[in-house]
Amino acid sequence: MKEIQTYAAAKSSGILLNANENPLGISDEIRQEILDAVAEIDFARYPDSDQTELLEAYGSFMGIPSECLLAGNGSDQMLGFVIGTFLGKGKKLCTLSPDFSMYDYYASGYEAEVIKFKTEKDGSFRLENFISFAKENGADMILFSNPNNPSGKCLPITEIEQIADSFQDIPVVIDEAYMDFSDETSALTLIDSFSSLYVTRTLSKAFGMAAIRTGFLVSNAENMKKLKAQFVPYALNSVSMKIASVVLRHGDEAGKQIETIKAERKRVYEALKDHPKIEIHNSEANFLYGFSKEKDAMLELLKEAGVTIRNYKGTDAFRITIGKKEENDIVLKALAEFGEGL
Repeated sequence: MKEIQTYAAAKSSGILLNANENPLGISDEIRQEILDAVAEIDFARYPDSDQTELLEAYGSFMGIPSECLLAGNGSDQMLGFVIGTFLGKGKKLCTLSPDFSMYDYYASGYEAEVIKFKTEKDGSFRLENFISFAKENGADMILFSNPNNPSGKCLPITEIEQIADSFQDIPVVIDEAYMDFSDETSALTLIDSFSSLYVTRTLSKAFGMAAIRTGFLVSNAENMKKLKAQFVPYALNSVSMKIASVVLRHGDEAGKQIETIKAERKRVYEALKDHPKIEIHNSEANFLYGFSKEKDAMLELLKEAGVTIRNYKGTDAFRITIGKKEENDIVLKALAEFGEGL
């Protein structure tokens, strides 16, 4: 039996700032619109396998033709789908270290090898070194998150373009789960320029829809026509698609929440950047990544305050999701006590 890398899902209670969810939720008006729409679903029928309403809604919101889109059970499923389509035993996936551990999970399931390019502590790296590393190691696919999870570092579009241009003969997959929180330009603007380019997006983060597990794969229309023919039917249920379609019609609300989260991210970073016991890095995502040589003591103080953050065990690293203002205030108070040595 082949060995598959495991992935530990976030589980806890209290103030959960460990899974990068949007804490702001949806308005009561949108919630009622969702309830009314779901009530009209014919539950005796299978879902629309063509995902027509959903793809048109997302395409309209993003300014992308629906022919360039495919939706699945979270962007995780879309990542697993492209890995399974293009990789297999003896093939190599090139990614960054650190990056989202689900890449290892899916690659190991298809017996592909994962080669990792080590980044600096803040997530930065020399682009030419990464390109050389991937070529010298015979990469069969390039895949990384942008903004990066966990560092929050985001490559500018010019560097994404250089990577896509350097690897036109293999798939280049950019995981943009957190791009909504960044001021950088999305790789979606390049999908018609590079036939090897694929981009994944999700409603789980910026749209606050983690519960409905809805994500997207985007590429040029010719690529997507081939991939749709290979994709599992009924990947998304009718309820998730209907909810997503309603929420996308109110994308302006998500936009307002994004600005609120970005403002809170800046506030928390400014409060922590000179902390005597924490090395914190700025971010283009909805979280902050840091290090502390006294991390165990820090985590204990946060635990006493009822806060759970992401702990990268065996390292000095941690990640704090940006929560509601009152949640962030609790975090800052606990970390202020930590800085005082209490």
